[in-house]
Amino acid sequence: MRGGSLIKIAYVDLVSFAGRLLSAAGLMQEHAEATARLLVRGDLDGYPGHGIRRLAGYLERVKRGVTQITEPPTIIREGKTTAVMDGNLYIGQVVALEAMQLAIAKAAEHGVGMVCVRRSGHVGRLADYVELAADRGMIGIAAVSVGGGNVAPYGAMEPVGGTNPIAVGIPGKDGEHIIFDAATAAMSRSEIGQLAARGEPIPPGVLLDGEGVPTTDFDAFVGPPRGAILPFGGHKGSALNLIAEVLGGILSGNGLGREWADKGAAAVNGLWFQAIDVREFAELDAFEAKVEELRSFVHSRRRARGFDEVRLPGERARALAAVRRSEGVPVADADWEALVRSAEELSVADVPTPLDSRGAQD
Repeated sequence: MRGGSLIKIAYVDLVSFAGRLLSAAGLMQEHAEATARLLVRGDLDGYPGHGIRRLAGYLERVKRGVTQITEPPTIIREGKTTAVMDGNLYIGQVVALEAMQLAIAKAAEHGVGMVCVRRSGHVGRLADYVELAADRGMIGIAAVSVGGGNVAPYGAMEPVGGTNPIAVGIPGKDGEHIIFDAATAAMSRSEIGQLAARGEPIPPGVLLDGEGVPTTDFDAFVGPPRGAILPFGGHKGSALNLIAEVLGGILSGNGLGREWADKGAAAVNGLWFQAIDVREFAELDAFEAKVEELRSFVHSRRRARGFDEVRLPGERARALAAVRRSEGVPVADADWEALVRSAEELSVADVPTPLDSRGAQD
């Protein structure tokens, strides 16, 4: 990232501060701490769009009652290997954790578990939930229908659904899991917003303006008239976007993302989580050894021009997290200022002191 400035906050201090803010807003302590850990995990792993910068917005949604924190998610339909939950518009990280944990429990008993959720708050990074399954020797798969209408299907200039991420977690030896998590849009809405906030153009192939003309100008996308975000990979990404819409939105009973946009409740997510126990198919040690063989083979490939290394999904995040746990977590000045204001409003004391400051984001 370029432009703007960053400060660094000690990892433990940042998690504690975020948890205290959520607790002061009324969230029960256990849920506040879990949500704080997952938010900071986004920054730790190098995905600030799903990191601590989201917290001020979460607190505002709680204040306005868009996200409620008094009625936790409930199971409304259940079978041996399946369940449907109502998130009750509860804060999304807690909803998603409970849903994946339920899928894992069913997989542990029956080999496979599948849980759909309607009316969840914004869940953040899917990687964190499929990793829970990988930690248990299971393959985790997830898809979300993001409440909102900003992604146009291939060949269209008007949006249908949201950025609708899909994620997969595959267990590897000693926690070296393969973790894939990506929006099915050409770029997530958060990434687009970060570029716009820094006054940087959006890369080509991401946005259409309100007339259906490709643009790199965020203001032209915002309109009026409102433009659209393109799917990644043309018709392939468009198909995956619609599949996530079906699994997360229709199958769960959450409805279409566009319906929530029309209601002015774009933060509502429909979720689909699955856990598959590897031990139903093979010895876990043998499976993980083969995954390690694949990893070594990938690393052994000659690097293409301009690349320093060949990596598997999840490796960059683990390496970055190790550094940031010891050296501090970077937070944009504007995001930190918003959190300090939230602390003043909620009477939260002991605001962490930044470790240092830096001139430009990298």
